[in-house]
Amino acid sequence: MESKRNVGIYVRVSTTNQVEDGYSISEQTDKLRKFCDVKDWNVYKVYTDGGFSGSNIKRPGIELLIDDVKNHNINTVLVYKLDRLSRSQKDTLFMIEDIFNKNDCAFISLNENFDTSTAFGKAMVGILSVFAQLEREQITQRMQMGRVGRARNGLFNGSQVPMGYKYIDSRLIVDELTAPIIKDIYNKYLDGWSLNKLLVYLNENGHLGRELPWNFHVLRYVLTNRTYIGMVGYAKQWYQGQHKPIISIDKFNNVQKMLGERALKNSNYTNNPRPFRSKYLLSGLLRCGKCGSNFDMGISKNSKTGKVINRLYRCHLRSSYHVKMAGLPESSRCTTSKTYSMTKLEQKVINRITKLSFDDGKLSKLLDRNGHKVQDPTPVLNRLSDIDKEVSKIMDLYTIANLPIDAINERSAKLAEEKNSLQIKLKDIEAEKANQGIIDFKKHIKQAPSVFENGTLEEKKRFINQLVNSIILDDNKMTIQWNFG
Repeated sequence: MESKRNVGIYVRVSTTNQVEDGYSISEQTDKLRKFCDVKDWNVYKVYTDGGFSGSNIKRPGIELLIDDVKNHNINTVLVYKLDRLSRSQKDTLFMIEDIFNKNDCAFISLNENFDTSTAFGKAMVGILSVFAQLEREQITQRMQMGRVGRARNGLFNGSQVPMGYKYIDSRLIVDELTAPIIKDIYNKYLDGWSLNKLLVYLNENGHLGRELPWNFHVLRYVLTNRTYIGMVGYAKQWYQGQHKPIISIDKFNNVQKMLGERALKNSNYTNNPRPFRSKYLLSGLLRCGKCGSNFDMGISKNSKTGKVINRLYRCHLRSSYHVKMAGLPESSRCTTSKTYSMTKLEQKVINRITKLSFDDGKLSKLLDRNGHKVQDPTPVLNRLSDIDKEVSKIMDLYTIANLPIDAINERSAKLAEEKNSLQIKLKDIEAEKANQGIIDFKKHIKQAPSVFENGTLEEKKRFINQLVNSIILDDNKMTIQWNFG
């Protein structure tokens, strides 16, 4: 037996004289109360928003209604028309899915015979979500067009104003207090200062121009930001701005040239012929077991000849200098002093992977069902799409051909039941796909001997990254976290 309905009636008009489309607040309320009387439902409260637009849900009546729904004072919300709740499909869907459904509260619109407690109503929510998504995309598209238009007109679009400027009346204005710091950074870099020396200088002088300490990424952003030469950017495109430049174009171009030259020099020093691309087998995978930081590569040299005698992996935060450059307190420095020979550590990882590739017993423990074939989800997805189309056709027949509501509800209920069954099946297939990931892992790792014996450095690196999520080093202990499942 159905539990007693405790109803919250919501009424709204957007005009201040309380009349819209021929229905005043009192007329809407009267019709909805009579509907409740016929159904023998209890009216808990009437929530009224007179003189409020339906373009958003920031209304006092709606806020009271939401509170009572969340407190389970009502289990049904009743409106005269859907647009009384909101004229926005996006907001209507939010109210139904995130407020009503999550609190086991039905939503009914009298005029459209819309009831989320029925199969037909549930199907309608799916249709509503399609239009809500379309509405969101249209809003996003309009916003993007507006931002592109602003950029083409030379106006700043960013959420964070670049240091050296203030944002006043929708325009960038040179900040006389911080603009000299930007000029000083460019001048010192052109005078031969390194990025590291600049970082020390800026931080030791009280984080010049910033509340937070300077770090490498912020400094490099300042040195490559075209805003300082009077341009504005949006979506990776740059346009001539209306604001006053802080840096001349010649000076900016000279800095870019010097950045490139220094990057190339550094790549030659570390014996990496591909700048900005790591040539080390385990780069990006190593983590410190004590502090969680990444590892970087260092070198040891012969003190007399200057010749490199060893390459090492080491915790990035073991050095006070790196802690300082990251803008972190000295207490963040890692306690480990251990370094790892690059050659020995890489070979150790290769040996571990190769050994696992031959250990069928250990690999079998990773599998739930060896050799299971995953079902293709395409037919299920196609049928779900067909059901959505059928529901749409049913709605057209209901509104255009005026078919009996009983016939509509019967067909909609069958479609909703089938859709629910297919969605469960789809979840099962997705679960099987996760299991298939383990099977693929086993097939992949079997290639280890061949790859490590015959592959190039890039092929070995790619192969390891496909198998390994991370490698945690804690003194002499090495833990490999695998990419399977």
